[in-house]
Amino acid sequence: MHHTLRYNKLLLLLALVPAMIAVYILLQLGIEKLINPFREVPRDFTPDKIWYLRATWRCVYFMSFSTAYWFVRQTVKDQRRINQMKLASVQAEREKAELEKGLIRSQNALLQAQISPHLLFNTLNFIYNSVQDVSPKASEGVLLLSEVMHYALQRVHEDGKTDLQHEVEHIEKYIALNQLRFSYPLHLQMKCSGRLQGRIPPLLLLTFVENTFKHGDLTDPTQAACISVSHHQDQLHFSTNNKKRKHHGGRGYGIGIQNAKTRLGEFYDEEEYSLTIEEDEQRHAVHLKIKLT
Repeated sequence: MHHTLRYNKLLLLLALVPAMIAVYILLQLGIEKLINPFREVPRDFTPDKIWYLRATWRCVYFMSFSTAYWFVRQTVKDQRRINQMKLASVQAEREKAELEKGLIRSQNALLQAQISPHLLFNTLNFIYNSVQDVSPKASEGVLLLSEVMHYALQRVHEDGKTDLQHEVEHIEKYIALNQLRFSYPLHLQMKCSGRLQGRIPPLLLLTFVENTFKHGDLTDPTQAACISVSHHQDQLHFSTNNKKRKHHGGRGYGIGIQNAKTRLGEFYDEEEYSLTIEEDEQRHAVHLKIKLT
């Protein structure tokens, strides 16, 4: 089809040559008759065969240069297009090679993801059975750790979110696991209310809870930390409030909160959530609202 189109263009060009010559000769005749009266001595102009041959030659001469110029420009344009296509082809091959490498890495990662959790949970189960009779507290810690790890590795829904109820249960187990780690009690309260239905990005709320354990002072019974989760009218209300550790000097919350903000921006529009941070030299508080769908 491409060759047929080019052949048709060539025939059209050949057919236009006589027409262009005729138009050029008519223009020359018109110009001669137009300017002849303005000469000091008008001359008797009668075109003969020689005049027509010269006019035809000049027209062919101009058309040859014009055609050559057009062919040169078209050749340069075609060469640029060919170079761009070659460059695009090389880029496509390079991207294809990168994708193939990425596929191999993903396959290896998938195998590792299938093997590593299996080995981890089998090992934790072995440790749990081994220490159950020796130390009930240690076996409880192993069991909680196993459940926490299982939640972190479990699959999410197609929208990339997990059930709010599962997230809350995970936080409760995370708190219980941390309570077992220390010989002294951690003063922290968790309050839940509402249906606790809907979906949220996995481990989102846990980010703020981890900050509470990492940077909060949970040893003061007069200023216990508080975690609140409520669900009312299709809206999730989540908050944390804790006393700061002195040696942190009010620093250290930035990375976790920034990651949480990034994830919120990926999953929700601006009008679907609000995140407020309140802090001073003594306390740190987070207030998060999310419209659940």
